Amino acid sequence: MQGLAFDSASPARRRVRSQDVEAPENPVMIKIEAEGLQLATLTDVGRKRSGNEDSHAVWVSEEPAEFARRGALLVVADGMGGANAGEVASRLAADTVIETYRADTGGDPAHALRVAIETANSRVHSQSVANHDQRGMGTTCTALVVRGNKVWIGHVGDSRAYLVRDGETHRLTSDHSLVAELVERGHLTEQEARHDPRRNVVTRSVGALADVQVDAGPIDEPLRAGDRLVLCSDGLHGQVSDSEIAMLAGDQEPDEACQSLIDLANERGGPDNITVIIARIPGSSGGAHHDAEAAATT
Repeated sequence: MQGLAFDSASPARRRVRSQDVEAPENPVMIKIEAEGLQLATLTDVGRKRSGNEDSHAVWVSEEPAEFARRGALLVVADGMGGANAGEVASRLAADTVIETYRADTGGDPAHALRVAIETANSRVHSQSVANHDQRGMGTTCTALVVRGNKVWIGHVGDSRAYLVRDGETHRLTSDHSLVAELVERGHLTEQEARHDPRRNVVTRSVGALADVQVDAGPIDEPLRAGDRLVLCSDGLHGQVSDSEIAMLAGDQEPDEACQSLIDLANERGGPDNITVIIARIPGSSGGAHHDAEAAATT
């Protein structure tokens, strides 16, 4: 099974299948176009952190028939843990989700995403237990498959997936966090939750325990031409409102929107690592398709 894939394990290095080459220290924009589907990704350390514990990954088959059958897989993971354990957890989770989804031979993307995230949970937890310096590490994981006009989601934690349409955002995921539970119970407003000191407390994560409950399933609403799909870590949605995400993601090309959103989060202090993936749904079939198999790390 061939395909074009990349992950974001290290911001200072890009890996190509045939050889290793050095990449710039600054964040690297990745852009892919596949049968008219336009994808862009960007990650940034932010203004306060010394390292980036976010990871992200995309897989798109280079075979048009397989792409039509499997779709594009997008993953964002936001790690947590002492030393570099958060980076290890998020990288392992993103890599595992891509690997497991690619190996799946069934026809149900929701089931494949659930299994992929459960497998990631087992690997992260096992490594945490086996390595004293990584005890207790974990990560969020939000994975999305887009195939034609259909979307499937697998989700754990407080990273998010959005549908942007007609100037509005529609959240496709629910935050597994303490403040989200308090909002749901009426103890906090959405605005209060954005500034509550407990906003970084997640109630569900990949790797923290031996088992994890994964939200996985299809999105009932079919995609329309021009829709945008946005995946991001809380370093973005914690600083940038849903309406601002809708405006910037909806009005700009995916790569420009990624940059604008990260710039805005940094202008507001950039207290956390920031990662965003944007996919624009084509208005008609066709479009340039990648013609080389590659794997890259940025």
